[in-house]
Amino acid sequence: MELLVDIGRGEPDFHTPDHVKQAACEAIRCNFTKYTPQPGIQELREAIVDKLAVENGVRTDAEHVVVSCGGKHSVENAIRCIVRPGDEVVMVTPYWFAYTEQVRLAGGVPVLAPAAEADGFVPSADSIRNAITAKTSLMVINSPNNPTGAVYPLPLLESIAEIAVENDLLVLADEVYEKCLYDGATHVSIASLSEDVAARTVTVNSVSKTHAMTGWRIGYAVLPGGLAQRVVAVQRVSTSAPSAISQKAALAAMTGNQSHVGEMAAAYAERRSLVLERIDRIPQLSTRRPKGAFYCFVNIGGLLGKSLRGRRIEDADAFTEALEAAAGVKVLSGVEFGSDRHVRISFAVAREALEEGFDRIEKALSDLS
Repeated sequence: MELLVDIGRGEPDFHTPDHVKQAACEAIRCNFTKYTPQPGIQELREAIVDKLAVENGVRTDAEHVVVSCGGKHSVENAIRCIVRPGDEVVMVTPYWFAYTEQVRLAGGVPVLAPAAEADGFVPSADSIRNAITAKTSLMVINSPNNPTGAVYPLPLLESIAEIAVENDLLVLADEVYEKCLYDGATHVSIASLSEDVAARTVTVNSVSKTHAMTGWRIGYAVLPGGLAQRVVAVQRVSTSAPSAISQKAALAAMTGNQSHVGEMAAAYAERRSLVLERIDRIPQLSTRRPKGAFYCFVNIGGLLGKSLRGRRIEDADAFTEALEAAAGVKVLSGVEFGSDRHVRISFAVAREALEEGFDRIEKALSDLS
């Protein structure tokens, strides 16, 4: 049987830059291997403050920054400290699968604001506004978006900010894909819009995607008011601070040579063109051009009701299972992202894997019945 080709994986195929690895080795040589302060080492938190001011126009201080074990951990910490049983949390669908589950673990209720595929999965302000009720405590936004690649334009962010202020809501802004942008798209941090908006916004980011450091497990959040203290209290009894060595590596990533960031983004743009071209060659598939992140959210509506080598395709789950069995190609079902008629394909994987994967997909779909 052919080896499995995974073109759904949301992880850069690049290696961590050498100067970052060297910083980690130096930390080990210097015996920087003990517990660190719960919110992270001071110099890393200050580097995050500087980065946010220079790159994002977000003003904060180290006391409002908490470093955690990855962006997912930062999101979970914030949700755990904000959401109370019965609270509603508004998020745009399609959504990153962890949001809904983290809200449910906190006793909250996810409320979905639909973003239309015809609009490039960019939601309207009315879609979000109509999801707000008296029980809403938090809105979650993710731009650039996983899984759709949508990038929210400034007017939409201004409308979301207005909704938050009018309804006295907190906003959690997940910005981990901020450096992956195409077709002239621009990333704007919602917390940069005004002091009032910043005072109610949790900004989450990580070094995982920007610096090819997924396994180092370093994310961070800027937390308004007294929320940072509450998050530190939760982290203290759950994970403690993240790895001391990884924090030193993250510090080097954020303050050292940044040439790898542009090189990776350029490679993603090239692979994106390849993926869009290959999808366009398959009549049963379609996708919107992603303006950010490194995914295509592919519509498989043309396959529903058909069979692939004896397996009937009723939804995205069935298609991913049939494709893996028939062609040895793995993509991610859109069901866990909120759509049963889409799959996620990643162009963070190597070009060779994408070529092989699409060759197999084309061959397999020629046997549809």
